[in-house]
Amino acid sequence: MISVSTIKSYMFCPLKLYFQSNIDEDVEEDYFISKTLKDLRIDIQDILHKNLRHIKKDMDENEIEKRLSIGISNQVKTTFEIIEEINDKEDIDESNLKKDEEIEFIDEEKKEKEKDSNNLNEIKKELINEINLNIKILSLKVAQSMKVLDKDGGEIQNLFFPTSMYNYLIRDIGLDLIGVIDKIEVEKGNYFPISLKSSNPPINGVWDGDFMEAIANALLIEQEFNTYVTVAYIDYLKIADRRAVIIDTDARKSFFKVLTSVNKIVENGEIPTVKTGLKKCENCEYKELCDNS
Repeated sequence: MISVSTIKSYMFCPLKLYFQSNIDEDVEEDYFISKTLKDLRIDIQDILHKNLRHIKKDMDENEIEKRLSIGISNQVKTTFEIIEEINDKEDIDESNLKKDEEIEFIDEEKKEKEKDSNNLNEIKKELINEINLNIKILSLKVAQSMKVLDKDGGEIQNLFFPTSMYNYLIRDIGLDLIGVIDKIEVEKGNYFPISLKSSNPPINGVWDGDFMEAIANALLIEQEFNTYVTVAYIDYLKIADRRAVIIDTDARKSFFKVLTSVNKIVENGEIPTVKTGLKKCENCEYKELCDNS
């Protein structure tokens, strides 16, 4: 089966997908950290949802923000402790394998560990800034809504947290497609796939890879729940911005065209022709292979 993440790799670069599918035996790079942080964002949504129930309409914005934040700092701390613990365990395992190697490798290993630690601290800092921004925006919206509707937080929670399913795995045998949808919001019998992104969005619309992911998620939902999806959303969490993707006929046609191309690479080993030397190529792990191919 073709996974939705495979389609996203194709949208980033067809040649990268070729290397991953036909050469690279280990494509899990930072998968653990990425998945753990995505799970953390979902946990924070649950905490905010629960905290909102205890917000009262006579609270000011500062008090609302404090109440919404309860428990989030501990959740972030616990998550990063788990990541650091896993990383430390992997470092110990690697050092045991290398203990008979020459001493001059020690300095390089130390530099690599310091680099990983700095990267993790930077990720943590960015995430905390993202969380604080989202809480501030939610606090303002909640305060305004309670004022206008003259209701407490528990009475308006569905305005901000509609009935949802998280990390929902769907397999579509007919499409030969599999994917895990970050979030599915259900409102008045309508299903809306939501993709959660930590990246910065483009100036307008969504990135091509996010566009294709949204269409794939919509098709999977249609199969799973025997429904029809007309719109999906991309949540760019860093700037607390939700952007819509219209699932119309043209979008569906473009998706199936891409799916055919992905199958040719993954199933048939067809080598795609791509334009190289782009900005996104600079930090690609397959740059050397690409330059020499």
